[in-house]
Amino acid sequence: MLTHQSQIHARGRQALLHEPAGGDPDKLTLVKALGSLVWDEAGKEYIDCTAQAWSNNLGANDPRVIEAAIEQTRQITHARPTFHTPVLLELAELMVSIAPRGLDRVGFTLHGSMAVEMALKLAMRNRPDAQHIAILHDAYHGRSLTTMAASWPHPGNVFGVLQPRFLRLPRPDLYRPRANLTSAEDTDLSLQLIRDILAKGTEGPVAALIYEPIQGNGGHNVFSTRWHRGIREICDEHGIMLIIDEVQTGLGRTGRMWASDYYGIDPDVLVFGKGVGGGFPLAGVLAKRRYAKFLAGDDQLTFGQFPIALAAGLAAVRAIIADDLCARAAENGKYATQRLLEMQQRHPLIGDVRSPGLMVSIELVRDRISKEPATTESHRVFELAQERGVIFGESRYGGLGNLIKIKPPLDISREHLATALDVLDEVLTIVEGEGQERFHDH
Repeated sequence: MLTHQSQIHARGRQALLHEPAGGDPDKLTLVKALGSLVWDEAGKEYIDCTAQAWSNNLGANDPRVIEAAIEQTRQITHARPTFHTPVLLELAELMVSIAPRGLDRVGFTLHGSMAVEMALKLAMRNRPDAQHIAILHDAYHGRSLTTMAASWPHPGNVFGVLQPRFLRLPRPDLYRPRANLTSAEDTDLSLQLIRDILAKGTEGPVAALIYEPIQGNGGHNVFSTRWHRGIREICDEHGIMLIIDEVQTGLGRTGRMWASDYYGIDPDVLVFGKGVGGGFPLAGVLAKRRYAKFLAGDDQLTFGQFPIALAAGLAAVRAIIADDLCARAAENGKYATQRLLEMQQRHPLIGDVRSPGLMVSIELVRDRISKEPATTESHRVFELAQERGVIFGESRYGGLGNLIKIKPPLDISREHLATALDVLDEVLTIVEGEGQERFHDH
């Protein structure tokens, strides 16, 4: 017998635009979060190794963030972008103080996709004669019409008529380098191919090249220091603005405040989001002063400078610094990576283990020689782990990925992290056993 509230929830699922007809009965309804834990409506506890889409770098519902947001509601909850608020100016000063060298201007918005669009607008404002924005194969920059077009091809895309066209450039693959090449040779070849495309395969100038220092939804693809330096050199040679998308990698995730710091990248513009808001919607752009050329009306959104989110972000960033969460991420990431490398010796499903910091994942393959992606098995690992009270991340969406992501809050306790990895070890054994049964059945 359904309770009155359960009936309301059931009708609500059916009413949601983003749900299939009848709703999605397998999707959890979360009612509480604290630190690295979340609870569903039945009261079941889970260790959240997704930090809710990699956003809670500081554990969920940190009292410092909550109190700052509540206090801000007592002062002013909304101001249109033609006004300043104290919290806007205080967070602007703080973000510039922790930015990579040379980035001394900042703008805010509410979502990573809109922050990417802000960066692209800056690029076009600085190079109005340009006809192209360059992106990498397997990029992911958001799900607005523009940023979806700047990402890896969306399956069954019907939005193309409304979307801009981007110049897609090749990238190296450290796990699957091009045939008969080492990963270093593949990196050098990719850089040469990009030079050839810019010199011979492009009509009109390129305003900017945007890329993630570690590709997120595209498969946790990591690049070498040689790659990052080579891209900077190419951008300098062609007068191209280098935009680094750190929506996923920023605010301590890699063990440094920014992946740009970790890899020694020198961005002209840096996009941030997710972890900056302490669980509240907040994102933005850091830029070198010479590129800060917005004209009135270029980038003004009604709620683009939401004081409550800014207050939460100010508290969250201060807490990340005060608690030295960059060091915590490095320590927890080292522990997780060592555990996963040990598991790799026992689990043939694990083809590759990736980090740095607490941006950790494993790529699952059906065969380590062919490296055939184990997409079905990956989703099965996700399902079994969730049944056992651990929520891992998956790669891409719609069953297209074969990664399991372990990216909890940076301050996750060692006990919870160890438990999550124990569960992963257990379910990998189960899934590998299921695969052997299917093999023998055939």
